[in-house]
Amino acid sequence: NNWCEDLPENHEPQLVPPQLRWLTERNDIYLEVPRYRIEVMWGGMIFLVVIFTFIIFFLAFYSIAIAHYFFVITAFLTSIVILCLVFFALKTYFIEPRSLPIRLNRKRQKLYVYNYKQPWQPWRKAITRISVYNWADIHGEVHFESTPGIRGYHLYGALCEPGTHQVVERFVLAKEWGEREQLNQIWSYLCMYMQHDDELPPPRNAGTADFWQPRKADAWPEAMERESTSSS
Repeated sequence: NNWCEDLPENHEPQLVPPQLRWLTERNDIYLEVPRYRIEVMWGGMIFLVVIFTFIIFFLAFYSIAIAHYFFVITAFLTSIVILCLVFFALKTYFIEPRSLPIRLNRKRQKLYVYNYKQPWQPWRKAITRISVYNWADIHGEVHFESTPGIRGYHLYGALCEPGTHQVVERFVLAKEWGEREQLNQIWSYLCMYMQHDDELPPPRNAGTADFWQPRKADAWPEAMERESTSSS
């Protein structure tokens, strides 16, 4: 990745007007902001299901018509692989969380980052992990990612050793394909909220972008849900 700029410290006055693209929840205790995954073609998952299903039916009918032992075995094994891909695509579309939210608790001055990792085997249970950081130790950076699939501007939270600029860990706070300025506005919003500034504008987009999901996919572990949304 390519570093673009360091953003103002989170305790300093923010010079860029604050603006979020999406907002899930904001109250006097915590702020929840979704990190929608721009690297996943959600509609493409359903398209793959249709294509793969057609291939399976084609192989089945062709196997019956040919009735050749070698071809039947090959078609059967191929169908098993394709069925796994179909299952993976359906699971991605209907079950995986599209929003990987962050929560900022300004009473505790903590940042909570929701992480979700799906093993490459589609039948295995995904791993959910909540990372917790002291807000005072987080610094904002903008990078440009040129890797295919995740190409675009990324707002990183850089965790530093307390009182230093020695980076221990970096994690993504937001992504944009082309609007780098939006990331500066998001950082300003997060910082101003944690500074107890309530004169903040509404998000650019009303509602949520994952309204079509059949369930709330980004369910937090009970202990983290309670801690991240309470003042004590």
